[in-house]
Formats: sequence, C-alpha cells, structure tokens
Amino acid sequence: MAATPPSHPRTEASRDAILRAAAREFSEQGPAGARMDAIARAAGVNKALLHYYFSSKEGLYGAVLEEIFGHVRERSLALLRGQGNPGERLLHYFLAHFDRVALGDTARLMAYEMMRAREGQPSHIPVMTRTLFGPMYQALYEVHREGRACGELGAGDPEQIFLALIGMNVFYFISAPVFHELSGTDPRSPAALLRQRAGMLGFAAAALFADPARGAAAAQALLARFPRTCLQGDHP
Repeated sequence: MAATPPSHPRTEASRDAILRAAAREFSEQGPAGARMDAIARAAGVNKALLHYYFSSKEGLYGAVLEEIFGHVRERSLALLRGQGNPGERLLHYFLAHFDRVALGDTARLMAYEMMRAREGQPSHIPVMTRTLFGPMYQALYEVHREGRACGELGAGDPEQIFLALIGMNVFYFISAPVFHELSGTDPRSPAALLRQRAGMLGFAAAALFADPARGAAAAQALLARFPRTCLQGDHP
C-alpha cells in the first residue's frame, strides 16, 4: 500500500472532505466530466490523497454513490419502520422522496447511472439495487401489507401505486424545461414546488387510504409538520 503523503495525514476528516467535494463535482459535471484536480482543490487536499484513498476516479465515484445512497437507504428505512400508522409512514416516505429529488444531488447521480446503464457502460446499478432499492421496496410492501391488514389502506395494487408516485415526482423535475416553455412560469420556483408537493401528497393519500377523508387529513398534518423541506433540506 502506498504511504500517506506527508503533507496530508490520513484522517477521517480529510476523507469526508474529499467525499463532500466529490459529490458536488460528480453531481454537477457527471462521472465523465468530473475532474480529480477540481475535487482536490475544493476539498483542500493534495490530489495524491484522492488516489491514496480511492485509487481512481471511478473508485471515488463509487464511494460517493455508496455514501449518498447509503444515507438515503437508512433514512428511508427509518421512515418506513418508524412511528406512526402505516399510511402516515408511506405518505412521509413519498414526501421525503419528492424533497430529495427537488434538492437535486441524488436525482442527478441516479440519472447519470441510468444513462450509463442504457448505453451499455459499466454502472453501479446492480450494487445500488442490492443495497438500496431492494431493501427499500421490500419495506414499502411490508408497510402496505400492514396497512391493508388493519384496514387503513385500500385494495389498490401497491406496485402500481408506488410506481405512479415515484414516477410523478421524477417526471415533474425532468420535464421542468418543457413545463417552463408551456406555462411561462418556473416549475422549480418555491411557490411551484410547494404547490406540486402538496398535490402529489394529496394524490398519494387518495391512492393509498381506504377512507379518503382520513387520508386527506393525514396528508395535511404531514405538510404542516414539514412545510418547506423541499427548499431547506432533509427530513429529521
């Protein structure tokens, strides 16, 4: 193993700074356009330290995906397996998904990986499916079964509901330039984001709950608890 460059001792702080800088660079430039020297400058370290920790740009990119999507997995599972009725936990999951896509970094990184996979390039999709999407979808179905068993949720096909809600969130953002041209307004303005997330959550409640009034009340309570997290950051 190569020795640590003497001017930059091997510390967790240095590694964390590199990962934060790399996440921004990969999100903004994509895996092909990202530059190791730009990451080193942003992290305040010597470029040699990036290779010490991660061997290559692809190794660093994989570490960034593992860090970011590992966080997504843990936060998502905490929501789905946490406190509250099954319907409330599902609504909170889909609200957090909207906010995560709105804030950008994870959605852009996911889009880059989808593009690489479609073009036949090596991608991290298989690993991400095993470590993120598999456990998350299993938890979604478990919560839905729990809600059906107690009578809170309706008889809709959970696979179709989940695909529709996740697709609604993703499509809103990838189609923002088209909506902008059609309407002359910015779909990513604070007012537009707040209106869309409220509409999405109302749609989710209507699709999920056996009692529409109960679902609408749960959605409104959740929006009151987290009124602006699509603009400010992650859910606690």
